[in-house]
Amino acid sequence: MSPAFTALQFHQSFERCVNDPRFIDKFYEIFLSSSDEINILFKDTNMETQKVMLATSMAFMTRAYENNPSFLSEIAEKHNSNNLGIKPHLYPLWLNSLISTAKLIDPLFDMDTENLWREIMQPGIDYMISKYNDAL
Repeated sequence: MSPAFTALQFHQSFERCVNDPRFIDKFYEIFLSSSDEINILFKDTNMETQKVMLATSMAFMTRAYENNPSFLSEIAEKHNSNNLGIKPHLYPLWLNSLISTAKLIDPLFDMDTENLWREIMQPGIDYMISKYNDAL
């Protein structure tokens, strides 16, 4: 599969998801139920603000794949051990929740699409994890 086709197929799925008004609410329903630890982290969070931040973060993650993961440096700093303290083991839960939601929302979602979501989101996740202890 060519990189251009991969990017196009992913972006079409991504657009179908983020343009569906159910997507973000469904994502948080799945994500918050995936772990007590996550539920506690979001306990006092303004979810309306968080929903906007999720959409922005997802766009940044895709840009990180297309360009350079260091594009996420500001977000990584906010999530590192000295700030929000989002532990590395939580990122796979985030990705799995995102994919579970995309499966529910995108009528064309299939195994190839899932693999693309994982391939495109993983470099950004890897970068975020790599910066977790940078501030120590």
